[in-house]
Amino acid sequence: MQQSNSLVRYAWVALPFLLVGLALGQLLTWSALRLGTLLATVTLVAAPFILWLFFSEMRQAVPGLAALKRAFQWWHGLWLLAFLSMLVFRVRGVGDIAENPLDTWAMFRVAVEAIVALLLLLRLALRRTEWLGQMFRGLVGAMAVYGLVAVASTLWSVYPAWTFYKGVEFLTDIALLASIMASVDFAAEFKSLFEWTWLLYGLLLATVWVGVILWPQQALYAKGFKIGVLGFRLEGVLPAVSSNDVGTFAAILAIIALARLLPIDGPGSNRAWYGLLFAASMVTMVFSQTRSALAGFLVAVFLLLYFSGRFAKGALMSVVVAPAIVLSTLGGLVWTFLQRGQTEAQIGTLSSRLDWWTFAWERFLERPLTGFGAYAAGRFAVLAKLGLSETSTMHSDYLEVIVGTGVWGLVPLLVAIIGAWWYLARFLRSSSARGLEGQLAYEAIAVLGLLTVRSIFMTLLTWHAPLHFLAILGLAEYFRRQEIEEVSRVRATISSAHPVANSPGIHP
Repeated sequence: MQQSNSLVRYAWVALPFLLVGLALGQLLTWSALRLGTLLATVTLVAAPFILWLFFSEMRQAVPGLAALKRAFQWWHGLWLLAFLSMLVFRVRGVGDIAENPLDTWAMFRVAVEAIVALLLLLRLALRRTEWLGQMFRGLVGAMAVYGLVAVASTLWSVYPAWTFYKGVEFLTDIALLASIMASVDFAAEFKSLFEWTWLLYGLLLATVWVGVILWPQQALYAKGFKIGVLGFRLEGVLPAVSSNDVGTFAAILAIIALARLLPIDGPGSNRAWYGLLFAASMVTMVFSQTRSALAGFLVAVFLLLYFSGRFAKGALMSVVVAPAIVLSTLGGLVWTFLQRGQTEAQIGTLSSRLDWWTFAWERFLERPLTGFGAYAAGRFAVLAKLGLSETSTMHSDYLEVIVGTGVWGLVPLLVAIIGAWWYLARFLRSSSARGLEGQLAYEAIAVLGLLTVRSIFMTLLTWHAPLHFLAILGLAEYFRRQEIEEVSRVRATISSAHPVANSPGIHP
């Protein structure tokens, strides 16, 4: 019996090594066929070292995971369900949607989102969480107004059922954020929201790399021709994650890691772990070859340097490093990487986006006040007309919104975005921008900078479920309410200190 238990124990120890060995063998075979023997050998030699480094540094992340576990509340579970409901496991064209709107995976997404909505309504009915009033306050309220406009556009949508469901889906996301705002009182609770959100996106990127091991031909796709310097772009296979999204999520994690390495107040902690996370995220972003994600990342780095008081050092490094790169052979390599194998004409059209946006603008001018229906207009009234049946969005939040809802949807969206910028920057410029709240605002404004750049070229802020943006919006709303409460306290203090001055009929 003891020998049997011993065999079982050794089997569990050997199993991870067996799986890793099989994965490395497959990756080595693919590398030899695709990249050549030299790079395949480098992969084989480097892989064990990288795995050892990763698992050894993972120990530094364990305390953070334990803290997150202790802070876990009911809304963390709903946040996870919202995240799961946005995952894509197959790509469908317009014809497939028209023929079978609710296939198996669509039913899965609808069911998961329905659970979130029903639980929120149940908590509201039982008065466990009074989120309805929170939903129409401040910056969260601005996004709720956008959601209502989106649902209202069902009345004139080119695909009413699609518009109605997607609009309700987005309103459910806003209701979830409102329920969190009704439940969160301290910055530490917001920190758990941020940590949970970044962890979910990190796990999603981990599935992308699992796809590289299991399905390398699909994960490192090349569309039948060499793409740029690398010859391929990294994307997720199961679940399906586009190269653009891989680049965005990797850039977010890289910025979070950099913000922890260069904190706004005091020395950084867990430097080895965040250094490893930064390196892994940068490699992932480079492999995705997503240019606007790189541009957003650079904007985010600028914001980190500016708000942490390191701008002068960063500028000095740029003055030294940038010319060195441009004048060396590395400059040519960088430019070739950014070209991504495209001609000047293709780059000039932003990978055909300008052609889509020009046609979308013409459609918008046909219905500037109403649009063609939120979420349906871009896919069915613009892209399908251009023969792009499998492209789901206009690759721009702002074009998607104005074509779908007209100017009425754009106004509340801009109010929410500008408001988030205003309150985060205002707090960071105040004397209170220290400690946990200061660090959260510091990280949030950097990620907001990245998302703002990306929202010009991708649909990130208004498409289910923009958890990265909603977490930041919630923090900005938290600071807005803090500011209002502080003003109220000051006025109350002044009133109590000068009761005579506030008496009727008596003036100083």
